[in-house]
Amino acid sequence: MTAQVATGRRSVAELKALVAQAQADSADWTADDVAAWTAAHFAGRVAVACSMAGDSVVPHLIARHLPGVDVLFLQTGYHFAETIETRDSLARNAPVTIVDVLPKQTVASQDAQYGAKLHDREPTLCCQLRKVDPINETLAGYEAWVTGVRREDNALRANTALVEWDEGHQMVKINPIAAWSFDELLDYATTHSVPTNPLLTQGYPSIGCAPCTRPVAPGEDPRAGRWAGLAKTECGLHVQADEPPITLETTFVSALQNLNLTPSVEPVEAPPLAERVSTRSTNEVNSTRRLSQLKELESEAIHIIREAVTELERPVLLFSGGKDSVVMLHLAAKAFWPAPVPFPVLHVDTGHNFPEVLAYRDAEVERLGVRLIVAKVQDYIDDGRLLERPDGTRNPLQTQPLLDAIAEGRFDAVFGGGRRDEEKARAKERVVSLRDEFGQWDPRNQRPELWNLYNPRHRAGEHVRVFPLSNWTELDVWRYIEAEGIELPALYYAHEREVFSRDGMWLAVGEVSQPRPSEQVVTRTVRYRTVGDMSCTGAVESDAANVADVLAEVAATRITERGATRADDRLTEAAMEDRKKEGYF
Repeated sequence: MTAQVATGRRSVAELKALVAQAQADSADWTADDVAAWTAAHFAGRVAVACSMAGDSVVPHLIARHLPGVDVLFLQTGYHFAETIETRDSLARNAPVTIVDVLPKQTVASQDAQYGAKLHDREPTLCCQLRKVDPINETLAGYEAWVTGVRREDNALRANTALVEWDEGHQMVKINPIAAWSFDELLDYATTHSVPTNPLLTQGYPSIGCAPCTRPVAPGEDPRAGRWAGLAKTECGLHVQADEPPITLETTFVSALQNLNLTPSVEPVEAPPLAERVSTRSTNEVNSTRRLSQLKELESEAIHIIREAVTELERPVLLFSGGKDSVVMLHLAAKAFWPAPVPFPVLHVDTGHNFPEVLAYRDAEVERLGVRLIVAKVQDYIDDGRLLERPDGTRNPLQTQPLLDAIAEGRFDAVFGGGRRDEEKARAKERVVSLRDEFGQWDPRNQRPELWNLYNPRHRAGEHVRVFPLSNWTELDVWRYIEAEGIELPALYYAHEREVFSRDGMWLAVGEVSQPRPSEQVVTRTVRYRTVGDMSCTGAVESDAANVADVLAEVAATRITERGATRADDRLTEAAMEDRKKEGYF
């Protein structure tokens, strides 16, 4: 949204006078008193900076006195999915105006100029480009800004005032919850049903960009997980112009002072943050802070996608336009938003595809601005590299075009939509599955994946297949489609179609799928649970015309979608496993 700022900025002298008076009067102020003072003196001239962690209580606090207040969210392009969800939830549940503050460059353009993973090599420069410069430019239009800084965050913030003069930005800085403890923050969120980041209660008391934030161990400083192992403890937003650079040395000295090892204020003893969190009753924690099972699956999938992109050089996503690949592409878009998806999509076109699926595929990649690579089986048949099968199906012919496309693109990771619940061979898969130099899968040569640790290492010529939806079920996929409002090709919903019965399945009548003389063509109301070739994918009779109907239908079934409708899985007892060993998904 567009920020709304009053015109006619007051002079520095006038603003400093307000700060001086507030500091003289604020000895007994509560956070609500600070919010009321802010509304009285800065209506239309103040913005709340919010990282969408625990500080999401601050916009709510200010909005009680200033409905519609601008809330500045630094959209760095590296946020956890939970952070974005907290921002969206706050926008829905509080009378605030969310203003996304964007860097001048997307992640992709920054990588092109400075090289990938700048945050690992030069974190201060990365913070400057993606946080400090954008917020400085935006704050120039206001007289005051409100933060969620708290004194217990770390030693450098121990003397934070409720109202202070920000010399670096030449404006008033307001810290209404500076004196709050972590428990007080959670109590406010619970009492007022304010959405806070669910990572707070999963070991992340301080939450920044995903590449630079790790969980905090019991007893550690709440901000120990930020830029861990680097000589950096602050991004630079809250450093005054006359303060020395923040390094591990200055942090250590400040910590010594607060421990009374040098003359200073006597420290206040408090139990470790992790202990305070763990002792809170489950009933005390607002449900918005606990991930639902569906959100856990989403977070896991996004984590897998980001890990693969971080660890490997040339990933690609196998995309057919089927529901699983559609969900996977949706997750990839969320994982890197607002930057574009940083890898192309690959479709192995057998020539037997449903026209509706091809049309959907083309529209979807155009909508997302993703590069589409198509490997055509027909090209291999035309030049003699492959021969048509006697049974007329082409699904088993996909393997060679797929392996050739991987080799030509030098792709070292291929995202697939396979799920363990689909078929017994897929149940053997790791999340990150090694393929040898011939693209073959050996179920005995796979790495252990303990504690969600994934090993994508491989020798030259090898690659890995990555399955972000491994732990999803068909029902999970449909629940996610409903929750996210994802559009699918129409053939996933009930429609009338000319079909004929073969091997207990309804096959569609089409150019590449013709009935035998003994097979009668009838018109049935059907839908497709999974989408492959017209020549090998059966429909199921169904009246499920929308997502809710499909959910009810899937919940009642006891046969997987591949088991019910894929003829290519019935060629032999181990048809899927045999094809996987050859290089198929």
